[in-house]
Amino acid sequence: MARKWDTGALDAVWISDVTYLRTHEGWVYLCAVRDACSLRVIGCATDSVQTSALVERALRMAYILSGRGPAGVVFHADRGTQYTSARLNDFCKS
Repeated sequence: MARKWDTGALDAVWISDVTYLRTHEGWVYLCAVRDACSLRVIGCATDSVQTSALVERALRMAYILSGRGPAGVVFHADRGTQYTSARLNDFCKS
């Protein structure tokens, strides 16, 4: 079943994932947050480790660049530990 995230409104659903990038100095993790309607990247962060802090920084950038807080935004991501941590849950509720 194909999932359709576009609700027809900006800042209604944000989607996120982490990808791995190989560099000369080792692996770097990139977390991107995209608006499901426009598909624009609205927040991103990189780090040498894949943690909830990485996702939090990408979300913080999305909040700042979109000019709004998290109220009412559905945040969809996979079930990786960086997305399901208590720390990220607390951040999203604040």
